[in-house]
Amino acid sequence: MGPTGSGKSTFVHIASGCDAQKIGHGLTSYTTDVRAIRFFDQESGRHIVLVDTPGFDDTYKSDLDILNMISDWLNSSYKRGKLLSGILYLHRISDNRMAGTPLKNFRLLQKLCGNDALRKVYLTTTMWDEVTQSVGDKRLEELKTEYWKSMLTQGAQAVCSQTGKNSAKRIVQLIVSQHATRKPMLLQREMNDLQKQLTETQAGQELYAQLKQFVERHEPDLQRIDRERKVTSEPSVLEELLRDYYTLRVQIDDASRQMQELRPSWFRRHFPHKAQTSIPRCQTVQEPPQVGEEPCDGTLSPD
Repeated sequence: MGPTGSGKSTFVHIASGCDAQKIGHGLTSYTTDVRAIRFFDQESGRHIVLVDTPGFDDTYKSDLDILNMISDWLNSSYKRGKLLSGILYLHRISDNRMAGTPLKNFRLLQKLCGNDALRKVYLTTTMWDEVTQSVGDKRLEELKTEYWKSMLTQGAQAVCSQTGKNSAKRIVQLIVSQHATRKPMLLQREMNDLQKQLTETQAGQELYAQLKQFVERHEPDLQRIDRERKVTSEPSVLEELLRDYYTLRVQIDDASRQMQELRPSWFRRHFPHKAQTSIPRCQTVQEPPQVGEEPCDGTLSPD
């Protein structure tokens, strides 16, 4: 898991040896679905499945779409008795601050995992070739002592994915070698054992809070731009204001639609005047593969 451009698909390619022809290298998302890649690891003599997920800042899908996709895959695997050996959260060490998209992704990761599964979380820094060693070390120390401190205290591990094959494979071997009892993620327990809807889970509530914060923060900006465009007489300034206005308007409307669908069913029943027609739920992604079915040749089918 991790933001777009953090190196998730590249990590999967290097660790598995699968074709890198379609690996993304820019800010536009390459992974638009949950992809499960199975390969045989010669060093451990085991079949390994790496699951590549889109970031919550995906180019083409909303954050709610991504949460639906991840929850569908996790729930499907849970019902088949498949638990994750580890969760790798990738973070660009080249980012000079932990804010915006990286922070949003990280908070959702915490709510997806819950405390019990934190020992299986590997906070993985990437893009070390884009910074000097001293700068990277300083940023890593800041992550460990500030933003990642609570998760590390509860058992998560911080690892570095350097450039080259050995680093990614070493991290996979680290996970394989730790034979601790696998634990379900909090989202899996909430939706299966406790029979909660996605909107009622901690991850769903966290996403709702993030969307609400975005709308409340930017609605005053929208009103300010609207006032300015009504009084300006300069064509070039008006054109820029209109562009900013409609861009922000689309973002706020999209966040509001996602909030509407994330409102729990009890809210819609008791406050029908505040409940508008919700956007369609995204389609369920393929079920996770059973180990031992297909070779490493791309995205796996469930059968």
